[in-house]
Amino acid sequence: MHRIVQGFTSSPLGRIVYRPIQALIHLSRRLRNPDIPLDLAVTRVSYKQRKFSILRRRWSNDEFVIVQCFAQAQYAMPSGAHGTLIERIYREIVASGKKPLIVDCGAHIGASVLWFTARYPEAHIVAVEPSPMNFALLRKNCISLDIDLRQAGIGPEDGTAWMNNPEDEGGCTTNNNRDGIDVAIISLKTILTAKPASGYSPFILKVDIEGAEKSLFTGPASVLDQFPLILLEPHDWLYPGQCTSVEFFRFHAQAGREFAMHNENIASIVCDPSLLETANSHSI
Repeated sequence: MHRIVQGFTSSPLGRIVYRPIQALIHLSRRLRNPDIPLDLAVTRVSYKQRKFSILRRRWSNDEFVIVQCFAQAQYAMPSGAHGTLIERIYREIVASGKKPLIVDCGAHIGASVLWFTARYPEAHIVAVEPSPMNFALLRKNCISLDIDLRQAGIGPEDGTAWMNNPEDEGGCTTNNNRDGIDVAIISLKTILTAKPASGYSPFILKVDIEGAEKSLFTGPASVLDQFPLILLEPHDWLYPGQCTSVEFFRFHAQAGREFAMHNENIASIVCDPSLLETANSHSI
């Protein structure tokens, strides 16, 4: 739709014709949704009988991200024996009286967070997002849910980084060159310390942090390996020559974990004896 409008208003005559049409469109939007600013819209989605109204920016990739999470179910992985294992771990945590802990790094406006709440309703989620613009929508989209919101970047240790593209809603990145606005960096160790083992058990670590995974996975393997399932969107395609996924694969291999893929995401899965038992039963 945005491209259609751009094409229509690319000429002086088109801009003149479009002005009264635009005024009518804005009036209609105000009447339908008086509490929503004109630059925002609501997308209604559902998953496993849970329904959500997600506030998003009109002219952005927000809607595409929502489609990825709900229509394409990009985080509905792994499948097969690995999926059975992850579901069993989830049920065992719940049966123990603890909350399965999901840490969503790069939570954006909350589409992934809301999907996780529908897929794993007994889980507690920590949503980490450094962009002020994204975080404002994330907060609105997660009102009244059991979600711990952290306006910060994720890293191997606590500290400070800088962001020179805070208005890039789809791909905010941090740097250590003091270029841009300062951003708090929080470590997984700090997050887990705030979620004591008496009440929480690490379950899923989701990582979509625009290349900063190169730094995150240099952190303590003992902390990362506490998560039975790690979901990562790699960004070597975005930063060719920088080997942003190398540290993830080094951790994954050294920890002796198993690997799966689904669309643009990859999974690092704890290697459990039950997987071998499943494979043997299928070979008989």
